[in-house]
Amino acid sequence: MEQLNQFIDKLPSYAGIFALMFSTFLIGYFSAYGMLKSKYQRLLKKLARKSDPITSPKESAKDIDVIFTEIKPKIIKVVKEAQEEIEHQKEVEEIVEAKPPSEVAQNARTSYIRYTHSKPKLNFDNFGHADPSRKEDLTRINGIGPYIEQKLNEIGIYNYQQISRFTDNDIRVLTELIDFFPGRIERDNWVEQADELIN
Repeated sequence: MEQLNQFIDKLPSYAGIFALMFSTFLIGYFSAYGMLKSKYQRLLKKLARKSDPITSPKESAKDIDVIFTEIKPKIIKVVKEAQEEIEHQKEVEEIVEAKPPSEVAQNARTSYIRYTHSKPKLNFDNFGHADPSRKEDLTRINGIGPYIEQKLNEIGIYNYQQISRFTDNDIRVLTELIDFFPGRIERDNWVEQADELIN
């Protein structure tokens, strides 16, 4: 009983110690909670600004600068290639204008050699023969330039009447003979254009 009385006498001091320890715990807990909360809120705000370019124009401008510096060399390369292509095209046009059509045709022919053993033959009975001395200006047909006209003349095609009578088979054989792009004659409507030039 004596021990119980001693415990009861000391109870207020135990309660004081407990209250002091509990208050220390609460102070530590809430101060740590507040610090971590503010830290994570700053981190969340920073992430939100990075993901939203409207609220962070400085950072989005930095991103654009980084992207531009990465793409800039590629843009310069493409521009240089385009300029070189334009210059090359001008040189070709100057050469074509300076030389007669027969020389242009000969130069082009040596550049584009076709490696076939046997070439098909045109059926002149189908669309007719023509007199070379009465040849017409085939370059009036859209899609025929001086080079193609020269090749057509070499094959034996000299006038609009012949072209207006082409069949699908004639066009296929002609495309192969003059090394032309498949389907181009049909797309340019050579037959209809020649027919209109006759009338």
